[in-house]
Amino acid sequence: MKRILRRKTWTWSLTALSCMGLLMGQLPAWAFGPAAVAKVPAASTQPATSISDVSLDKTGHFSGQVVDDQGQARGGIVVVLRQGRREVTRTQTDSRGHFAMANIPAGLYQVDVGSTRTVYRIWTIESAPPGASQQALLVSSPDQIVRGNHIESAVDQLDAITLALVTTSIASLVVASVTLDKVNHLESSSGSSSGSPASP
Repeated sequence: MKRILRRKTWTWSLTALSCMGLLMGQLPAWAFGPAAVAKVPAASTQPATSISDVSLDKTGHFSGQVVDDQGQARGGIVVVLRQGRREVTRTQTDSRGHFAMANIPAGLYQVDVGSTRTVYRIWTIESAPPGASQQALLVSSPDQIVRGNHIESAVDQLDAITLALVTTSIASLVVASVTLDKVNHLESSSGSSSGSPASP
């Protein structure tokens, strides 16, 4: 009987542990989600409403410059080129804020700098309309750059922690369920043995 009680205590301990794991799986979302959303300016999270035309240069590079809201060049800034949800390429600005991306086909793209997104229609130099710019001009303040990097790192960390906790929780639930069935079977067998009359 003591052995069965010890197994039952161990089983309930596993069940409690698995429940705690499920609750902890929500902690990263509570920790990172609201804080990141609160720090991002509302204007920067709105989808772009205008599309700017820019042409590739003679070598086929998509080039541009990143400046702050005062017009000062921003060096060492990561520029990400996307098409839909797919990342095409990324690069970093030089000390004068300039960047260039090679082998970019003509088409519609989003250019992300921190939390700022700008939409460009990229043309070849032969097909570009007369009003197309020679290079992209991206305006992003230092605060937006920092906040954008914070959000990306938080999302990466959230994915890893959540995956580990959910996997552990599921495994604990499976072990607890199987063990609980075995304990119930042992208790039933023990009850049947104690209640049956002794043979003459």
